[in-house]
Amino acid sequence: MKHPLSGLAASPARLAAALALSALAAGCGPSHDAPANAGQPVAGAKAQPSAVAVARGKIEVEGGLLELSPAVAGLVQQVAVKEGQSVQRGQVLLRLADDALHAELAVAESEAQLAKARQKARAARLPQLRQTLARWQAAASEGAADAQGADEAAQALRDAQAEADVAAAEVLVAERKLDQLKAQQKRYELRAPEAGTVVRLAVQAGSQAVAGTPAVVVLPQRPLQVRAEINESFAAAVREGMQATVTLDADGAAAQQLPAARVLRISPVYGVARLQDDQHRGPVRVIESVLAFDQAPAATARVGQNVRVQFHE
Repeated sequence: MKHPLSGLAASPARLAAALALSALAAGCGPSHDAPANAGQPVAGAKAQPSAVAVARGKIEVEGGLLELSPAVAGLVQQVAVKEGQSVQRGQVLLRLADDALHAELAVAESEAQLAKARQKARAARLPQLRQTLARWQAAASEGAADAQGADEAAQALRDAQAEADVAAAEVLVAERKLDQLKAQQKRYELRAPEAGTVVRLAVQAGSQAVAGTPAVVVLPQRPLQVRAEINESFAAAVREGMQATVTLDADGAAAQQLPAARVLRISPVYGVARLQDDQHRGPVRVIESVLAFDQAPAATARVGQNVRVQFHE
């Protein structure tokens, strides 16, 4: 791409256009914020169409980093991972001390086992009582026994059935209590919601964890993207679906071009720039745009790196 000021002596019209493009390149901030390849092509890069807008941006992961905190406050008993470690969904990251709950859970398990044993014993009586009732009824029908004996056998069966039903209900209550305590115990564990890499640990064994305060930060295994700040003077020039060239913003080093990207969405509201400023005019008004790479960047591209973006027709 030719420098926007090359050939400015051709005509007044060309001179005006060149000056406009030069101002466009400088609009994203101070002069050192202009794209790395504004005056010279990046080594090994293919020629790109003329840029209609430029912006500064930052690489981020889709959806952002996962700042994970335990559901309850407590003493950290174990940190099960290290920074830089890859984790899978559901993997335990840390555990909080739960001695009192552990003891209560042990009691509940014993109560559930006792209730099941009681139910089994009471249920085991029913077949024999049914046989006894059948024999009394058969004898009574043949006149070999009186009806009172059959009535007593029937009552005994009803009483045993009622006791078995109560025992079954006690088992159900004991199991629900056990499930409730197990669910409560899980609140003392912090697990990875999805696969990723542990970026930072804010706690260690023996420290106090606070509910709602991030204890572990995880970089999820999701695609990287770019969030760029488009100067308000370029707002009308950028649209969704537009192609863009992205280069790493590295001072004192050759600009590294990343894979081509395209504009996914553009914010409908203006905000104050965080990546650029103007010492003469004060805060810069920008609109944010999110760009997706056509293919995954190399490992040298990291979340949080500053980049320079050129938008093309």
